[in-house]
Amino acid sequence: MTLDIEKSTAPSMWMERWLSEPRLRRYLDVCQGDFARALELYEWNLDLGAVLMQDIAYFEVALRNAYDRIMRERYVEGGNWLFDDQSPVNRELPRKTRSGSVRDANALNRKAIKDALTLGGREASPSSVVVHLPFGFWAHLSDRAHERVLWIPYLQRVWPRGTNRTELDARIRLINECRNRIAHHERLFQPSKAELEPAAIDRVVVDLLYQLVPEGSWLLSDGETRIERFLRERPLDTIISSNCSKATSTQERAIRDYFAMWVTRDFSRFDELFSPCCRYEECYGPIYEGTEELHRWIEHMLAIQHVTAWDIHDMVFAADGQSVTVTWTFIAAEKKPCTFDGCSVIHFDGQGRIDSVREFGAEHERCFPQRREEGTEE
Repeated sequence: MTLDIEKSTAPSMWMERWLSEPRLRRYLDVCQGDFARALELYEWNLDLGAVLMQDIAYFEVALRNAYDRIMRERYVEGGNWLFDDQSPVNRELPRKTRSGSVRDANALNRKAIKDALTLGGREASPSSVVVHLPFGFWAHLSDRAHERVLWIPYLQRVWPRGTNRTELDARIRLINECRNRIAHHERLFQPSKAELEPAAIDRVVVDLLYQLVPEGSWLLSDGETRIERFLRERPLDTIISSNCSKATSTQERAIRDYFAMWVTRDFSRFDELFSPCCRYEECYGPIYEGTEELHRWIEHMLAIQHVTAWDIHDMVFAADGQSVTVTWTFIAAEKKPCTFDGCSVIHFDGQGRIDSVREFGAEHERCFPQRREEGTEE
């Protein structure tokens, strides 16, 4: 993607329309409200998902073909195992739930096969149905409900002798969960469960694929999976660790741009820099809430005042990544010239806009009443 986020107008607005506020928030929180970094992290996440999805696709194809092959070879009771109403994936399979109710463990399987038949057309072949069945269908076949009807008589022969069905089922379900997260463009970094770390998932994928296709050496390079190589070449820390400095530069630029507006008398970007619900407290008492009040105040001040300089001396960035303390000298002319020093405590919201300003003023001229003149006696 070649979007120039630094030059775009109001990134908070179009990025929120594009990604939705909740999805964008996840990336902004990690990037301390910096939109450019949030976009970079979003793209990084998509690239990571693309690499991982490719490995999962290799495994998915191998799994469904292995299961279909063993079933076609050994299921001889009533024709093709997908089309026979009495096959282990089609017949009613009542199982008790933890709540004590009874459910049909094959209800979802039958629906998946019916949907695949529809996608395959009027004369769908078994191979066409296999292609159109979702990964969740294949992952479901190794669960506990199908242990006696599928695993023991058929599917265990696909795997190395002694394979633990429970452990295998858990690993395939993790792959399926990760696959669904990628398909729905969810965040893959910092998962809620350690076992869903992309590198851990990819190791599981590679291990299981090797068991099905021992010749699949293309997934490893010098003992390194494709995801491990991706993370080594494009580590997440290079994005996250630089967030502070990047956010700092974005906030500094916003503050300098705002101060300059009073000198240039050009407030065309004001609504881009300030939150619509910003609260602004002037150093001598007046308070303005919301951009409507702020615009009226600005129009009033432009009519009676001409700012010749608003010089920034220091900026101190708080550890929370959202507050900045600025010291400055303000020079303007109203009915008569005025010069004074001041300090602003400026707070940024999660979207990188100024949502609070508190100003404090001080006399520009300074004196030292307790300082002794040279040569004077105590």
